[in-house]
Amino acid sequence: KQAATMLRSISIISVVLATSLGNAAAFSAVAPTPSVASGLDVKSKNALFEYLKFDKNPQFDVLEKTKKYIGEQSSQEFSEDWYAADYVLRGPVIGPINRADLAKSQKGLGIAAAFPDLKLDTFGYTIDPENPYRCFYFQRWRGTHTGDLDNYGTVYPATGISMETPVSVFSVVFNPEGQVIYEQVGAVVDRLEGNTEGKAAVFGMLHTAGLKLSASPGDKTFAFIQRVGHFVGGLGRSWSKEEEIPAWWTSTSRGADATEKIE
Repeated sequence: KQAATMLRSISIISVVLATSLGNAAAFSAVAPTPSVASGLDVKSKNALFEYLKFDKNPQFDVLEKTKKYIGEQSSQEFSEDWYAADYVLRGPVIGPINRADLAKSQKGLGIAAAFPDLKLDTFGYTIDPENPYRCFYFQRWRGTHTGDLDNYGTVYPATGISMETPVSVFSVVFNPEGQVIYEQVGAVVDRLEGNTEGKAAVFGMLHTAGLKLSASPGDKTFAFIQRVGHFVGGLGRSWSKEEEIPAWWTSTSRGADATEKIE
């Protein structure tokens, strides 16, 4: 029964992680300090993240561009113009997801109908001292489950429960052309916060709606069910098809797979 519930949930998780792109106004911003330059000579152990540093010299204000990106996406009018052709989204148990699949996910579920008062409080913007193209920020989600959640015909009735998630951290990387090439979403900062039993972002919403999932990186059972969902089809994808994942994405981990070892 639990496996069936998790399988039915795969499409929800795949689709609505993209709602993390919508945000409330920022409460504060932390600008990079002069010491940032000292981190630019540090080489990443993972070649993937070294690649994302590009020339280490963006010709635009990455912090301000991130705030603009978050602000525009909060209007719920999804625009592909923000995303590079080789864009990748990765979450703790979701991804890699390419730009085309991200765009499809925006049409998959009516999350706004299930949580019509959903508010994503965003704060703490800061530039990565080792990659000036990358900006981190935090979010805390609040909302009330007053509408039914329709998962491809399986309806989860409104519970009327008010949700508060723990704070989670996100990051966005721009390419030299000013488009988003990589996005990391939904890593929990303090699992004791809120009333969703440590589940942040989309998992907090699912928990409030009645789907008590306990998925985490390295969860072999959840990773297996994700693959079953892909085989069955019709329930959305937890990551893009192999041939459609951008070539620069060298990580072999998929969905809830354990992180591969880096020497």
